[in-house]
Amino acid sequence: MKYTHLTSLLCLFVAIFFLACSDAPEIAEPTCPPEKKIETKLAEAPPKPEETLACGVVAAGNSAASLLKPWLSPQEIHALAKACRPVFRLTRMRVGKPYKVATLDEDFHRFEYAIDSNRYLEVVRGKEDFPAPIKAFTYDVKEVLVRGEVKGSLYAAMQEAGESSILAVRLGNLFGWEIDFVRDLRVGDTFSVLVEKRFTQGKFKGYGHILAAEFTNQGCTYDAFRMECSGKVGYYSRDGRNLKHAFLKSPVAFTRISSGYSLKRWHPILKKYRPHYGVDYAAPVGTPIHAIGNGTLRVVATNRGSGKHIFITHANGYQSGYLHMSRFARGMKRGKKVEQGQVIGYVGQTGLATGPHLCFRMKQWGKPINPVKVKVTREKSIPDSEKEAFARLVAKLRPLLHAGIAANTPEVKEIENKG
Repeated sequence: MKYTHLTSLLCLFVAIFFLACSDAPEIAEPTCPPEKKIETKLAEAPPKPEETLACGVVAAGNSAASLLKPWLSPQEIHALAKACRPVFRLTRMRVGKPYKVATLDEDFHRFEYAIDSNRYLEVVRGKEDFPAPIKAFTYDVKEVLVRGEVKGSLYAAMQEAGESSILAVRLGNLFGWEIDFVRDLRVGDTFSVLVEKRFTQGKFKGYGHILAAEFTNQGCTYDAFRMECSGKVGYYSRDGRNLKHAFLKSPVAFTRISSGYSLKRWHPILKKYRPHYGVDYAAPVGTPIHAIGNGTLRVVATNRGSGKHIFITHANGYQSGYLHMSRFARGMKRGKKVEQGQVIGYVGQTGLATGPHLCFRMKQWGKPINPVKVKVTREKSIPDSEKEAFARLVAKLRPLLHAGIAANTPEVKEIENKG
């Protein structure tokens, strides 16, 4: 009875416990919130600064300060000019030379000035200074065959061939000792020139090297081939003779002699007889005058009789004189060294002169000599060690003077001009 009572109590307790559990609220299993997709948007790169070019040509009265004033302060212009001084003084900028100013978002970035056809000055704004190197122009270069026939003058023949008179002058200087272009030129003479033509963005920028040339005068054919020997570039005939002489045959191209060397000549202004120790070349005002040989400027001066004149001392006691110039070439001053063919001045009518001409004179060891009778030595021919290489060069270039097709070379090639 006792155990029956205990059993009943135990059953009652168990029933109450299960009933209580069934009424309790259900506890949900913990769940993680759904993952949020985080979209990471990369920040856009700032736009590159836009470069703008302001191009122009140096005009009369311009200076570096006036050209750069819109973008730089006076202090910055002074710092820029000081940075340029070791390589190129900005006071040497010349009228007619092109320049560029590049800006980035309207702020000064770069200044360029064309020193000559080969080099330009580039000044860039740095963090603290203005680096100012001189650089070489880069050109697209075409090797072109130019052919022509003389019907009057070499100038006219070259222009008829579609080329500049500059190429006529260079051709005349090249064959100047082989052909007298004033007295010996004949109608029907022909020429062929393989020359480099330089281009920038499709615009013609001048001639490069003459690679080979041929000129037929009165039935005789003369040729020239450009080759470097022992570090020096020269022009040689196909048999290896050097076309260069110690002196040019004439200091001005394609001009006639209006008055010769004489010990007694009537002076049209002084109205009396006196020696004329020179040769007069009639030419238009402004015609370039070339130094006949390497030498040093001994006199660069002006006086009543000779007008603007220059005297050059050469090797072996020679001296050359150039009288009645209209002006000197830039940079001509006493003591300066000049090279054969370099322009030293321009034909004029200064001093005692009745018309525009160049009075050209020569002396040897201080004694006047007739310029047209000077016996001038030829430079050295191709050395034996280079003859085989020269023969290969002639075999390659000579056919091109007649075919007009550049063999084994691209028609157009981009090169850095080395001057």
